[in-house]
Amino acid sequence: MSVPVLMYHHVLPESGFIASSVEEFDRQMRFLAESGYRSLSSEEFLRYKKGELKLPGKSVFITFDDGWRDNAAYAYPILKKYRLKATIFLVTEWIEQASVGRRSDYEPLQHKACKQTAPLDPSKVILSWDEIEKMADVFDYHSHTHTHRDAYFGSCTWEEEFTRSKEILKRRLGIDSRHFCWPRGKYDEELMSEAKKHYEILYTVERGINLGDGRTDRIKRIAVKKSDRWLRKQLRIFSNPLIGSLYAKIKPQ
Repeated sequence: MSVPVLMYHHVLPESGFIASSVEEFDRQMRFLAESGYRSLSSEEFLRYKKGELKLPGKSVFITFDDGWRDNAAYAYPILKKYRLKATIFLVTEWIEQASVGRRSDYEPLQHKACKQTAPLDPSKVILSWDEIEKMADVFDYHSHTHTHRDAYFGSCTWEEEFTRSKEILKRRLGIDSRHFCWPRGKYDEELMSEAKKHYEILYTVERGINLGDGRTDRIKRIAVKKSDRWLRKQLRIFSNPLIGSLYAKIKPQ
């Protein structure tokens, strides 16, 4: 079997670029729950990939990138309603900045507007540490670099992207993160070698299968942004190692 890894960014009242609507997301999660899927924690997925954990045929790993505030407003209550687990890969500098001073009222903005707002008023669109801790019954958290390579509040070296992110997650949440998600899925072999010095498992934006084969350097994920019917089809494809690997060659992203 193969375990599909789902990739989300936003859940918003209306769907958009890398955003699922609340209605779409609710239907997707209801489908998973009613179909008997087991949603994995990050530790369970890592153990599976290392060949240490056998899973039922209907298993899925749900991930979110960046740490947008809509994850708390919309995704969290839906996941909790259906008793599903998920992981958020956090951009630690963004969370630090959003946690300073008085919080702005949340505004459900589409991705482009979120990116424009983040450096000017981070707390309007980005999660705070308090919000993150309150969602720990559903989410676990890992590294998506320190800055996302956007230089909203300054820049740093790649070595600092790895080390600062790990240090802040440890200090703020008590997490010794072994999971790392590449921002925008961009990496090369040199960066891969550096990341492996700090993390045990590395996540891409490439579609494909995930076997319990001991390989943890290029985890494949499915970008989810359509209906529950579409998701059902993707899960059938990428739970099957043969069909999933062939489909990924035809449509790698």
